[in-house]
Amino acid sequence: MLRRLARHGAIKRVHYDRPVEALVGRTAAAIGAMTVHQRMGYTGAGVGVAVIDSGITPAHDDLRYAGSTTQRITRFVDLVGTSTAAYDDWGHGTHVAGIIAGNGFDSHGARTGVAPKSTLVALKALDRDGKGRISTIIAALDWVVTNRVAYNIKVINLSLGRAVLES
Repeated sequence: MLRRLARHGAIKRVHYDRPVEALVGRTAAAIGAMTVHQRMGYTGAGVGVAVIDSGITPAHDDLRYAGSTTQRITRFVDLVGTSTAAYDDWGHGTHVAGIIAGNGFDSHGARTGVAPKSTLVALKALDRDGKGRISTIIAALDWVVTNRVAYNIKVINLSLGRAVLES
């Protein structure tokens, strides 16, 4: 039956339905960041990273300074609401912040981010449904450019997507 299905004109390919799993913590190893941490000592210390996304939760152990309850979120800017306290009601920004700056606390150091000693500037540009507007993203970028020196921002992360509808 599989051969007959594969020969059908409407079927281009047939693939085995392989099992998949979430592989948390593979990013740093896959891109060589762990080697850079260990051999060269580069950990992101002193570098500010602006994360333009859905916010960052202030309650995550992996985003604290090592051995401390103090968060490495040095500034939170709410471009979709009026909060001055950091929050992430969609969760994507916190996920991205962990990939960037997670210190491995919850995994006892087994899974760290790419720059585990960097500081974070959270710019909430997406709402509780993970949606926003290009004008809000531009406002976030303007804020980063204006405040880059004050927060030593060297990196901007935009893990956002949109359909290409115009050139």
